[in-house]
Amino acid sequence: MSQSMTVTRALDHTGIRYRRRMAPNRAFDFLYDPLYVLSSERDHAQANIQAHLIHDEMRRIPEFKAMFSNLIHYPSHFVQLEEKNPVPPFIERRWKGRAQQRFETFQKLVGTQPSLQVPRIEYEDPEVSGRNRWKYFERPFIPFHKPIPLNVVYAISKPDLQAHQAKSRDKPAYLITRTVETQTDYRDGEAQTDPYSPEYIAPSGSIPELLTLATLTWGHGLPATQAEVEVIERAREKRAWEATLPPLNDAAHIAKRRKMMEEMERKEWAFREEEIEELQEVRLKLLKALLMKREEKRNELNVSCLDSHWFKLMQEKEKKVKRIQHEHIKAIRRLIAKGKNVEGKLERRNVIKDYTEYESQPYAPLSRIGYFPDNHADRYAVRNSFLNTYKGLLELEAFFPDSVTQPRTEAPKPKSLTTKDGFTKRSARLEMELAQVYQILQDRKHHIKEPRKPLRFLQRLSKTLGHPPTPELEMASLIDEERELATITLQKLIRGRAIQNM
Repeated sequence: MSQSMTVTRALDHTGIRYRRRMAPNRAFDFLYDPLYVLSSERDHAQANIQAHLIHDEMRRIPEFKAMFSNLIHYPSHFVQLEEKNPVPPFIERRWKGRAQQRFETFQKLVGTQPSLQVPRIEYEDPEVSGRNRWKYFERPFIPFHKPIPLNVVYAISKPDLQAHQAKSRDKPAYLITRTVETQTDYRDGEAQTDPYSPEYIAPSGSIPELLTLATLTWGHGLPATQAEVEVIERAREKRAWEATLPPLNDAAHIAKRRKMMEEMERKEWAFREEEIEELQEVRLKLLKALLMKREEKRNELNVSCLDSHWFKLMQEKEKKVKRIQHEHIKAIRRLIAKGKNVEGKLERRNVIKDYTEYESQPYAPLSRIGYFPDNHADRYAVRNSFLNTYKGLLELEAFFPDSVTQPRTEAPKPKSLTTKDGFTKRSARLEMELAQVYQILQDRKHHIKEPRKPLRFLQRLSKTLGHPPTPELEMASLIDEERELATITLQKLIRGRAIQNM
């Protein structure tokens, strides 16, 4: 359910002008306002970019040839940036800090050169109580301590009520109150309209092919499916056929024109018959699907009825079985009781035997006899005013001795290891022996092997091996080297020839 809440205020319009809510600062304050100071040229460039981003707009320009296209590679429009420059050309766009830097540099030069004179700067009146008064105030944010309903109408004080009524009589109703805020549960997506269809102007003497699709609208033919594409193609073929017809003013081709039109009419009738058959097939399929769906619903309903009936029968069966079992157990108990006293003698109750056996009736009575030991269990609970109330707990605490509220602990006395005669106790001696054994085991575990002691009288002499002789390479003469190469070549030839003759 949608709810809309409105806040209205009654205003006295004597001397008050309507205007929009003011922003914290304007877009081009860094150019107009003399009190707006930026720290560096970088900040000036950033403010200039932000001002242009606020004023410039991105517009969608429709593409005439692909106006109704939904394809990515044939977009229906393109985006174009429309620049807006509201700053007049005579306004200085450069950073104001350059002049201040030059002035500071000039003041430093005056300190070093007394011949230079600095002109006196005269600041204009800020007019705090005049036209610039709004610059020195800010609307406070006062939170509400109590939740106020949104449907609020601010009332007028009683002394000014008559004067306000006299003033409001001379003004129309729409100037007395105005809507300040409106809150609604609707979203922008719920108010979505059909796609935009731009206006067009067709040049004289030409009929664009796109205008033949003017009858197709969103939800009625658009977006186009296979059927709409076939209709468009048939319309194109028909227009092309009409262009091939002979003119009406030519008497020699009237018979030919009539023959072509009869052939086209037969084709259209054949196409219409095929279309009717297709529609009948579609309707038949739809009817079959509806019948199948109805049969499925009937089967589901029958199955659910059978399941519910079977469930009821099973419940009745379980009740009957439980009742039969209960009667069976009662009959068995009667038979057992009769079997204990076959002769029918009257026996008195043996009280001693009942109280000596813990499974007897006094200790564990059976609930089927009519006694329920868990009933009235709350009567055994302890009810005491000292435990149920805070005052009772304080009184109970007052009766406690000091040993309870202030416990005193004494240091334990060390155990004596000797007897009265001065001998060591057996337990102390055993503890000492165990401690020694444990220390020996720990020493062996962490024992580090000592290095072997050197021999006292014998010493091992290490044999020092001399350096091997340096090999020397004898350089052969060129004649011997050529002779060796020739011999190797001859051996290769002889070996190859012997392999070939094998």
